Parts: sequence; C-alpha cells; structure tokens
Amino acid sequence: TNMQKAIQVSVITTVASSFIVLSVFGYAVFNALKLDGKLESSKDYFQTNTILKKLPDTSLPIFKDGNSLEMSSLKGLSKTIVVHFWASWCGPCEEEFPALLETTKKLKQQNVLFLFVAVNDKRKDIIKFLKKYKALGSEDFILLVDDEQKHQKYFGTYKLPETYVFDQNLNLVRRFSGAQDWAEPEFFQFFQSLNPL
Repeated sequence: TNMQKAIQVSVITTVASSFIVLSVFGYAVFNALKLDGKLESSKDYFQTNTILKKLPDTSLPIFKDGNSLEMSSLKGLSKTIVVHFWASWCGPCEEEFPALLETTKKLKQQNVLFLFVAVNDKRKDIIKFLKKYKALGSEDFILLVDDEQKHQKYFGTYKLPETYVFDQNLNLVRRFSGAQDWAEPEFFQFFQSLNPL
C-alpha cells in the first residue's frame, strides 16, 4: 500500500541521513585525533596542570645551541614574557606567523621577551619554516624546542598555536588559544599596557 511505501521511504531516508551524519562526524573525529596524536603523551595525559597561574618552573632546550633555558631565571629580567607554542606542521601556526613575527619586532623595545617553542618538530622542518619567513637566526625571539611533552605537563597545552603572557613577576596575565590576528592594534596596546614607559 501507499502507506507502507511511504514508511519504507521514510526509514531508508532516515538511515541514509544517519549514515551520512555519522560518516562526517567520524571523519572529523579521526582528523582531530590524528592532529592530537602529534601533541598527546599518554604518560603525562592525566598529570597536566590545567589551571596555570605562574610561569612553570621547568626548562627547555634552546634550538641554537642545545643549552637549557630555565624558566625561573627569567624573573629578574623585569620583562613581560610571552611563551608561544607552535610547529612547522601546524596550519594555523603558519597562518598567524608573519603577523606574530612583526609583533616581536615592534615590541622588542617594550620590555617584552618572546619565547617561541617548537613542539614535536624536526630540526630540518623548523629551519625550512623559519627560512621561508626570513626568521632563522632572528634576535627578536628565543627559539626553544619541546620534544618531551612539557607543553602538556606544565602548561596544559593540547592544541596549537597557543600563547601565554606572563608579567614581570611571572604571573599569568592572558592566554591566547588558537591563531590570532597579531597585526590588530589592540595587541600592541595590550602589551604596552603591561609595560608602561
């Protein structure tokens, strides 16, 4: 009968729609997990500081010479400290990089110290990325590397890019999650307000 046919068509349409929704959702979850795989460390997954109040007392290797930079040593500098987590394989990181680079140049005389932390990245890829933006060897930021998941354990960072701003006493002032439009004048004003001349 017509009623049975209508019910059959309705059931088939519902099943097909559900399958499409589940397929799209499943694909999105798969891609998110694939990206997270570059960031996650199962060992430290449940030991992460999720509420950060101060610059963590940890150290990270300096890209240029391999020496460790102790975060606690930054307290006496009387500078705003910006810790920026990024990677050459991260699309949003590359998207915001040119404007962020300009920001580091503008703020160099404003008592702001930028620490760029390359996360789970290969040395050759970092070099290639920085050369592309004429930033290899730049003195506008200190380049650090994190291959030991310290970004997760000490900062609670699981997505890139992510940027933390600490005041001169190493207290957290602001966290910027995801790519930012660093060229906006508000960012320059924000940093100026932290370090009035």
